[in-house]
Parts: sequence; structure tokens; C-alpha cells
Amino acid sequence: MKRIQGDVHGVRLLYVEDEASARNLLSRIIAKKYPGLKLLVAENGAAGLELFREQRPDIVLADMNMPVMDGIQMAREIKALDAGAVIIAVTAHNDPYYLQNAIEIGIRHYVKKPVVSEDLFAVINKTIEELSIKRLISEQEGQIRKREQQLATAQKIAHIGSWEWDLVSGKTSWSDELYRIFGIEPGSITASYKEFLERVHPEDREAVKRVVRGALKKCQPIISHYCRIVRPDGSVRVINSQGEVVFDDAGKPVAVISTSQDVTERRKMEEIIKHQAQHDTLTDLPNRQLFMDFLSLELAQARRNEKKLALLFLDLNGFKQVNDKLGHSSGDRLLQEVALRLRASIRASDTVARLGGDEFTVLMPDLSQTDDVGGVLKKILGVFETPFILDEAAVDITASIGVCLFPDDGACSEELMKKADIAMYDAKGSGRNLYQFYNAEINSRTIKRQNMEGFLLQAVGRGELELLFQPLVCSGTRGIIGAEALLRWRHPEQGLLAPDQFLAVAEDSGAIVNIGEWVIRNACDQAKAWNEKGYPLSVSVNLSNRQFHHAGLIEKTARILAETGLMPHQLEFDVTEKTIMTDIGFSLRNMQALTKIGVTLAIDNFGSGSSSLHLIKRMHTHRVKIDKSFILDMLSEPDDLAVVNAIIAMSHKLKMEVVASGVETEEQLSVIQQSGCDQLQGYVISKPLLPAEFEQMVGSF
Repeated sequence: MKRIQGDVHGVRLLYVEDEASARNLLSRIIAKKYPGLKLLVAENGAAGLELFREQRPDIVLADMNMPVMDGIQMAREIKALDAGAVIIAVTAHNDPYYLQNAIEIGIRHYVKKPVVSEDLFAVINKTIEELSIKRLISEQEGQIRKREQQLATAQKIAHIGSWEWDLVSGKTSWSDELYRIFGIEPGSITASYKEFLERVHPEDREAVKRVVRGALKKCQPIISHYCRIVRPDGSVRVINSQGEVVFDDAGKPVAVISTSQDVTERRKMEEIIKHQAQHDTLTDLPNRQLFMDFLSLELAQARRNEKKLALLFLDLNGFKQVNDKLGHSSGDRLLQEVALRLRASIRASDTVARLGGDEFTVLMPDLSQTDDVGGVLKKILGVFETPFILDEAAVDITASIGVCLFPDDGACSEELMKKADIAMYDAKGSGRNLYQFYNAEINSRTIKRQNMEGFLLQAVGRGELELLFQPLVCSGTRGIIGAEALLRWRHPEQGLLAPDQFLAVAEDSGAIVNIGEWVIRNACDQAKAWNEKGYPLSVSVNLSNRQFHHAGLIEKTARILAETGLMPHQLEFDVTEKTIMTDIGFSLRNMQALTKIGVTLAIDNFGSGSSSLHLIKRMHTHRVKIDKSFILDMLSEPDDLAVVNAIIAMSHKLKMEVVASGVETEEQLSVIQQSGCDQLQGYVISKPLLPAEFEQMVGSF
């Protein structure tokens, strides 16, 4: 089905945000992106509510956490004024309070903070498209009502499409318009009830006979029915007949008077509207609402027949990267192609639906045995073995699938959906292009992970994050020249956690973006404070894969440097080989942009990845950090020492400094100094220290 494009002209959008800088920036971005859109701005929930009362905008884009009146309360008041109001939440919260209240109020769209322009545009575009569809449907329904009124008036004046049947004499008469509805010239055939039935579609004929017989037999005064008719040219039309049975004084039926109206176009439009309400406009698959209806019906059937059914929850791996690299239009085409392949891989009795984004579900009813699921799962995973061709480029996409069964894993729709989702996330965490059946152990792990995600999303706001600093020293003088900022999280229940205990969850959930910004800002603040005390130290910050590939990294870094006053060359970003090689084209552009604003770059864990010498010489890097695994064994493993010496020699040839990470003993330190390594860090110098401890150490060196 052709996708309906939204028209932004004439659309009014109310943006409510209490932070002036964020409000001004996002207002400019929206105005530039949608020049035909009328933008209204309010600084808090109370002002936003008043503007809504006055202007009645089509869309409300609102921060959820605001003074005076928060977004939830404002949304509730707006919904009381207009139940159909469209509200987009802008929030950094994953708190159950916000989620539950947002769902209850009827907020269907949201954008996470910090706002990414592409994500915001996607939500606004989708919302405008939905508004356009509603307007189109409203216009079409208005046109239908107008045509029906015109037809009704014409029927009163000219008896359009009327016919009469005298039950005593058997004589029948048709109006000229009825002949035309049947697609034949008026008077070209003799009117009769039999001829009327001959025009009725063979599949509907018995139903029409039953309606008429029932009315005559039971002395019902009104006859009403829809049926299809077949014209001489083979075309099929739908008519609605409204009739009245005439009775004599004895109550015996003596005549039938009826009108017939061609409602083909109206029925088509009704079907289109119904289809659009129940299907995803992009893939034409059943949407969440229709899928849940199917699931409820199949569950009832399974209970009656004591049969099993399976629910599959499927999520695409790497879909966001496709949108980021190739654009949302390519992402849409990918989803359409995935939908086509999924349809071809399931059984005739199965149902595949798109829930939204890159999430799909498959319902497999009437299972005689659980093994039946395995065959379909293999076919679905096989769908992703062949690359998808987008803009003449081959794109490899995989899927993670969670599976749960009725009645083994749950008895109701909501429980099965939740457990299939849990199993899917476990499959995603275990690798790519895998499926996982739900079990109690998975549930326990997922709940623990979800709890950690919830705490992580609030960690910055609650002040639970801490930075430790490990000295970076000059190999020759052992003088401290900088510090590496190392993150710690004081978990409200589990105590102080090291990065390896929570960073993977932060990366997968997206919380790493906010956390990473906090780390950069606080590391810069601390380095600036030391500078002002007479300690000209640089500070290095490790960037995760998601941070490095985040669209706002350059802008945020420049802003933080400007706000903290730290000289750009005193901030170093450490990026691993693996992160750089994820998308080498993007990485080279990003590294060039960071170098342009003056930030120092280092390749972290060098030697453990798969970068090539050809690419290294193109990278805008100032130093490499030898992976500590080589330092650990270089005294006992000659090959490791050879690698260390080779990295140092190569880096110096390319005019890059070299840092040895993880130096723990004096013997290792001596070898590093003799090898010509420029800098080092590790426990031989110091463990990671609190800022005050680090400052004391610098002062005593």
C-alpha cells in the first residue's frame, strides 16, 4: 500500500521546555527543519496549558520534568480539554511513574533526552503523517456523507433505484435508476423478482432469499440487506436495499416496496479506513492492536482445543546504524523487505505483525508439538542470511528472537508478550542472529538487568557517579603529566561498582550517552581546577562505541570545553581499535573533526584489535596505548616483548607518542624505559585515586 505523506503546512506545534538553552536550540532546529510549521513555545507546563487553551495546536512536544507544572500533569489537563490531542514526550526518564502515567494519559510518542535531531524528526514526521491520514479520512467521510444526503434527496424526489413487487399478481416494476445500477438500459428486460435475483452475485443469492422469505413469513415490516450484484460487463457492485412489506387488513403481506443504493465506493472506503486502522502503514502487516486481537482469539481457541501456540518476538540487530548511515528512507525500505521475507518464511496459519520500530512478532497457533517451532525459527533466521540491497549496497542485518509457549509460559496475552520480549533480550545479549526460549533463569537475569538499567538512567541525576584518576607519567623522568579519568558508580543497593560491572548495560540501554557526557564534563572541570592551582595536567577519557558514534559528540565536546575553560589539547579521548574499525569511514571523519577542535586522540588497547597500518597512518591520532596484555607477559613471553618494541618503533615512525598501560612492577618499568616508550601508567606508579589524593600525589612528586 502506498504510504501517505504528511503535509506540514498549517500544522501548529506547541513546544514546552523549562530549560531556556534547550528550548531556544530545539526551537531553531524545528523551525529550520519545518519552515511551513507554526511553532508555539512555552517555558513551563502551566504556560503550555494556557497556550493550548488559546491556540489548540495539532501537536504538543513537551518535556516531562518541569517546574510549576510537570509534563505529566500538563498532558492530563490537555487530554481533559481534548481527548484526541497528540502529545510527544521529551524525557530522559525510564521511571515507572512516568511510563505508567504516560500510557494512562494516552501519550503514544516520546523522544529521549538528550534529543537527537534525527530521532525527533522521525517522531514529528510520523505524527504529521498520522494527522494527515486522520484529515484525509475525515474529508473522505465528509464526502461520503454528502453523497449519501444527495442520494437520499434524489430518492425522495425521483424514487431513484426503487422497485415494487405485487405479491398477489406477481407483477414487478423497476425504476430507471435501478436498471442503471444493474448496468442495463431501462426497460431492456422485463422486471421481476426472479430477474432481480439473477443480478445478485451467486455467493449472496441464498442470503437475499432468506432475508425476503423471513420477512414475509414472520410478517416483518422492514427488509434491509447488503449484497453484491454482477453487471453484464462482469463488474461487481455492492448495493444496500431497504424495503418495506405492505400488509392487508388481515395482516397478510401483499406487496414489497424497496429502494436499492449503490454503496460500492463507500464500502471500499470503509474497508480502507478499517485496514489503515489495523495495519502498519509502512509494511502493511497487522499492527499491534490487530495482532493482540488475533492473539486473544487464538488463545481462546487453544484453550478449547487443548492445543499449544507459540509467540515469537523479533528485533533487528544494527537497524539504527542503517538509518544513521543510509538515511531513514533506506531504513523504511529495509523494514518493508524484512516484512516480505518474514511473510514468506512462516506457515499459512501463522501471523506476522510489526509492533513498531524494528520489532516484529509471529504468532504460531495450533501446534501439535513444540518441535514445529524449530522449523519456522530456522526459516526466519535464514531470511537474514542473504544481504538486503539498499541503494545498490548490500546490507547485512541479523535478528534476535525470543520465544514463549502457551500454556507452558503463560495463560494470557500480556504475560506471553512480556516473556517473549524477555527471551528476545536474552538472545540479543548472547550474540546475534540467535533465538532463545523463555525460562525462569532468563527472567531472573532480565529483571536484574532491567533494574540496573532503571538505576543507571537516574544515576547522573542522583549524583551517584564518581571519577577516580590514575596518573600518566613520563617514562624518562617519572614526572606526572596527566591523568586518566576512571568511572565508578556508587549503586544505591550494591555499593561501589567498577565499569566492567555496569558499562555493558549502559551501552546497550543508551544510558552511556548521558553518563559519558557527565564524565567528559567532570573530567574537564577537574583538570581546569588543577591547572588553576599550578598543575598543568591533561586528562584522558575513554569513549565507548555508542559515545564515539553518537551524532552529538563533536558539538557536546566543543560546548563542554568552552563552558569549563579547559584548553582543548588538554583533553584526550581514548578510543579502542574495535570501536574505530566498526565503521572506518565514519571513524576517520569523526577523528578529523575532533582533531580540528584541538582534542588529543589516542588509540586505546592497541595491538588487541584488527586495525591496519594503511589505516593507522590516515587516523588523526596523537598517541597509541599498548594493550596491557602485552605488558603483563612481556618479561616471560619474548613474542609479547617483540610486539611492544614493534609498536613503539612503528608509532615513532608515524610521529605518534606511545603509552604503556598496566605497568605493575619495577622490572616492567625498567624494560619500558629501555624500549623508548614515551609514557606509562599502572600500579607501579599508583592505583586510581580520588581527586584530593591525586592532587596530593602531584604536589609531592
